[in-house]
Amino acid sequence: MLKYVFLLCSLCILSSCLQKKDNVEKPKLPVKKEADYGNLYQYFYTNPRTLDQQEENKIIDYIAGQNLDAVRTRSGVYIVNHRVGEGDSIKWGDPIQVHYKGYFLDGKEFDSSYKRNKPIDFRVGSMVAGWNEALPFLKIGSKATFILPSHMGYGKKGFTGFVGPDEILLFDMDILASKKKSN
Repeated sequence: MLKYVFLLCSLCILSSCLQKKDNVEKPKLPVKKEADYGNLYQYFYTNPRTLDQQEENKIIDYIAGQNLDAVRTRSGVYIVNHRVGEGDSIKWGDPIQVHYKGYFLDGKEFDSSYKRNKPIDFRVGSMVAGWNEALPFLKIGSKATFILPSHMGYGKKGFTGFVGPDEILLFDMDILASKKKSN
């Protein structure tokens, strides 16, 4: 038995020595340790029974698998900040302008204001529940990704032609401007 273990170890060492090495060193993302995800995994269900629980687990696995740093809102929307804006904090009812890209966990895109080369203008509170909840966590000039469980997106109905029922959605958001009227 011992000679098989020795043989296996020798083969592993030999194969690693024979692998072709690139001259270019690829930058590596810092790998988060399990302890870094402690706050995230407090929402993980060991035996998910409902769709909401299953989606929560899928989102947490996605965040951990992508090595993202995310915060969770009370209703389960996750926000990944890429750039903190220096403008005013966003408030409910504020008219704002954003560029966005909507996609699924598998990366497949379903909508993009970038592709239309036209950001959208709206009032906070008039969009899907996940946007309405997450936007007040940001400032003008922020870039973030929102990860929405289906009940905070288009829910059981979906959005015909774009999003099926009960889909987890991701939105890359670029908060461009506040359209507040000056007095």
